[in-house]
Amino acid sequence: MNYFKALLTSRAHSLFLPAKWKDDIQRYVRQHQQGASSNPEAAPFGRQLDFWTLAFATAVARGIAPLKSRPNQGGHKFVDTRQVEMSDELCELLAVVALGTLGPDDDGVEDPARIIELANQYAAAGCEELLLRLQDPDLRLSTLDKAIVFARELALPESDTD
Repeated sequence: MNYFKALLTSRAHSLFLPAKWKDDIQRYVRQHQQGASSNPEAAPFGRQLDFWTLAFATAVARGIAPLKSRPNQGGHKFVDTRQVEMSDELCELLAVVALGTLGPDDDGVEDPARIIELANQYAAAGCEELLLRLQDPDLRLSTLDKAIVFARELALPESDTD
């Protein structure tokens, strides 16, 4: 386990997604689906953490500012950091983004609660754009295809997407 993973999972820190989109989000998460709709083509995210991660990445990649409100205001807690397996890479990314956002002199860059709070604010900020992309009416692509195409777009520099 790397340093950042140990730091962020040593205590239970709540992960939030916007409550107003709870039903829309759960439509794309397999753990909330039953029967035929529980396949990756219709519900490309295995866990809400996976959706949260792409929403976080959406905000960071698109330069969307994190929400100013605290995550628990208007948010829906879906898990604590001790209850879910967060990858080393995700924990490192959360710490790097916090460092870049807060600055090296801010006490929050060493505070796991502040890092998770900021990550929640970014995830909430990117949630709407991610949902809009998943709900795109292009019938040629499954929801899984839409998620993959969108994730690839996020990884490309702006000049490469023209």
